[in-house]
Amino acid sequence: MQPISPFHLTFLLFEGFSNMVLANAIEPLRAARDLSGQRLFSWQIASMEGGSVLSSSRLTVGSDVALDRVGATDALIVVSGYGIRDHLRRKTLQGLLNKARGLPLIGGFDTGAWMLAEAGLLAGRRATIHWMETEALAEAFPEIEVIAAPYVTDGNTVTCGGAQGVLNWSLDLIGAHADDALRYDVANMFTRTHVAPTESSSPRMTDRALPAPMMRAVVAMRESAENPEPLSRIADRAALTTRSMDRLFHTHLGMPAGRYYRIIRLSHARALAIETSLPLEDIAARTGFASAATLARAYRAHFGETVRGTRRG
Repeated sequence: MQPISPFHLTFLLFEGFSNMVLANAIEPLRAARDLSGQRLFSWQIASMEGGSVLSSSRLTVGSDVALDRVGATDALIVVSGYGIRDHLRRKTLQGLLNKARGLPLIGGFDTGAWMLAEAGLLAGRRATIHWMETEALAEAFPEIEVIAAPYVTDGNTVTCGGAQGVLNWSLDLIGAHADDALRYDVANMFTRTHVAPTESSSPRMTDRALPAPMMRAVVAMRESAENPEPLSRIADRAALTTRSMDRLFHTHLGMPAGRYYRIIRLSHARALAIETSLPLEDIAARTGFASAATLARAYRAHFGETVRGTRRG
């Protein structure tokens, strides 16, 4: 079912920001939309004056809007890198405070936590920052509990210390707004390795962290997406019983094995719809659906649109 409206994020960029930090925030959200076929997330890029912003690698990113023109948004995320102290002007801090008031989520990525701290948005809270600034932040703002962690959430604030922490946060946001299965699939797209739990996040499942028998089952499902096999055969290939395979999927992905296999087949059907001109009957045959009508019903229920709508969009 389509969400009523996507979770909308505004990324406020400052000169010297890291392209990798910004990409690690946005690309997983884009992948979650593509894989699910649902507008789970939307975003815009903001800058103080509405112009382009130069990154630390001298790449220019255009903004969609000036900060004072930002309208309704669910999150305001400050993304900054080198030279953060050069941006701590009264007008900037006041603008940040005005837009942050009442938002569900306020964030500071890389060195962005410093600006949130200067604006008084982290007083009495736990936070993190890029490792090069950890001691300086703790010394300058003793009212903040500065923690060395990939990312830290406290109330409606989130702070990330670097690109890997941002990726962790983005994947957890996907899990919170969708489910662990989609989170896992997006993580898998970016070949993310298992990260040990921290104070701010629990261990999550990726290809390398799934139990070996379950990983064999997932691989078998992916390999057979265009020529689906009975679940009993998938279980045999994974050296599992059907019941034990189902139990593993419930434990680690929050759904039965058959449902996850169906999602894989529907995702493959979506790829065929986008990348080929095959008629619906052929797509149904290649993804193991009994008929075009059966696929059409399942496709609409899962993606919230028809195959024709996907092709038009």
